Amino acid sequence: MFPLFSVYRTAAIGAVAIVALIGQPQRGNPAPRAVQNSDPAWSRDGSKIAFMSDRDGDIEIYVMDADGARQTRLTNAAGRDAHPSWSPDGAEIYFQSPRDGGQPQIYVMNADGSGQKRLTHNPGFSGVPMASPDGRKILFQVNEAPTMDPSHWQIYVINADGSRQKRLLTSTANDQVPRWSPDGKRILFYSDRSGKDQLYVMNADGLQPAQLSHDSFNDHAAVWSHDGKQIAFTSDRSGAWEIYKTQADTTGLVQLTHSAPGFGVPQWSPDDSQILFSQPDADSRDIYAINADGSNLRRLTHGASN
Repeated sequence: MFPLFSVYRTAAIGAVAIVALIGQPQRGNPAPRAVQNSDPAWSRDGSKIAFMSDRDGDIEIYVMDADGARQTRLTNAAGRDAHPSWSPDGAEIYFQSPRDGGQPQIYVMNADGSGQKRLTHNPGFSGVPMASPDGRKILFQVNEAPTMDPSHWQIYVINADGSRQKRLLTSTANDQVPRWSPDGKRILFYSDRSGKDQLYVMNADGLQPAQLSHDSFNDHAAVWSHDGKQIAFTSDRSGAWEIYKTQADTTGLVQLTHSAPGFGVPQWSPDDSQILFSQPDADSRDIYAINADGSNLRRLTHGASN
């Protein structure tokens, strides 16, 4: 299984990121500590990127400018605050946190970190939230087993105020990482219902799930472009986990990355010209951007800290 999502199934995101290139530490100075920077999410206006990092010792939510400047911590709570995603208007950020004890739940806060509020109260793990294009609903995934059984991931939706929670699929399959279509009418996700992890799509009400990818490989973490014409996703079809893109009907497959370290969930820039992702190496993980044609790979964070 792909490292990132096998960790979802143990209620933690095991992360490794790219270590900044540095010289030998001076005598008497501590060696730099590897830092995990991951789960990047672009704001809808393209000006900000929310992400998670353990640079201060605990995993918290941060925000930075789109070029990596002005990195600012937003949360300060015990436990792993992870998977930030923006409201369509950029005023709020949704995320998961175990801060109140027990399994992680869905929270929301203002874009400056104020007004943090819990939205779900489930007995199992609730995480990986995403607001609908109109901002009225939140998609997320739940592990219904108290022991975090990896075969119990299900897709849920709630109103943005935390009311009217509903499970969308009733199968016994393991369904994960739901993502809205740009028009809010469909939901993209991946599932093991065919025996391999493959990409699926369903109506926003959970009806008519249909398989999109049909191959002998594992396909994960798919996200629509903002114009709805393309899908970016991770796959092990090359023998290692890389990022790919296709047309929305999964034709025209293009491999975008060729470094084989394993990748986090890809994110399209608002104008669909770039793709954001996290990439591990050695003991740390960093956030990168790449042009949608696979050119101009660049690092936005530097995963080493004293």
